[in-house]
Amino acid sequence: MNIVWQRIKLETPVFFKRLRNLAIYIGGSATAVITANATIPLNLPTKIITLCSYIIAICVAIAGTSQLTKKDK
Repeated sequence: MNIVWQRIKLETPVFFKRLRNLAIYIGGSATAVITANATIPLNLPTKIITLCSYIIAICVAIAGTSQLTKKDK
């Protein structure tokens, strides 16, 4: 577990920083759709809500993996 914490603290390459940020933006948008559907009765089809849930899970995985990459010396 110490290795994971060390990898998180190391500098991330530029490409993976951009990839992480893109995943956060897309995941945040999918979260906003689910939240809006729950708050305001938009009556979105179940398929769209399910798709948004999968998008959030994929974005979390991409952002987490991108954060754990380290820059070569």
